[in-house]
Amino acid sequence: MTQILDLKSGRAWRERWMPAAFRNARFHVDAGSRESGRRIVSHEFPKRDVPYAEDMGRKAREFSVRGYIVVYPKDASSTNTQISSELQKKNYIPARDALIKALEEEGPAKLQLPLLGELNVACSRYRVTEENRLGGYCVFDMTFTEFGQAPEEGARQSTAGVDYAAASVGDAAKNTVSSGIKAATSGVVP
Repeated sequence: MTQILDLKSGRAWRERWMPAAFRNARFHVDAGSRESGRRIVSHEFPKRDVPYAEDMGRKAREFSVRGYIVVYPKDASSTNTQISSELQKKNYIPARDALIKALEEEGPAKLQLPLLGELNVACSRYRVTEENRLGGYCVFDMTFTEFGQAPEEGARQSTAGVDYAAASVGDAAKNTVSSGIKAATSGVVP
């Protein structure tokens, strides 16, 4: 009888699986989702039934992750390389506090999710839930926003901006030539 682990399609995702972490604070992942799309601006004109939709580029990706940290029956040995032994402890509180600290730190950082790899993100919000009836277990609902990179100055100029810059350079060149001609005709060297 063939088992799912024997199928090549079942192994593909397992070979890519990585432990979840944010700023090196490890956690388990229960569920994750990615949201994005296009930034569409709709223009509606008077006396016209058909609108015009303008595509302004891709929206920043947003990642919603439900993670958890749980008590283990015994401390894990340090030989397990897939999941940090810091995460597999009888006391889950240090791992919980490390993740909270990482989520509250300023600036972007690397988020590593099991099947999405490393992402450059910032944590925009999170919620930690602990219940008495589920002692030794806490759930993190986290939202991360793609951080990307700042635009380079002058990298993208509008046509109007380029025309204005060209006109300014042209005016400066005309003024320089005019003053040079005046100086040459008057006999005074600038």
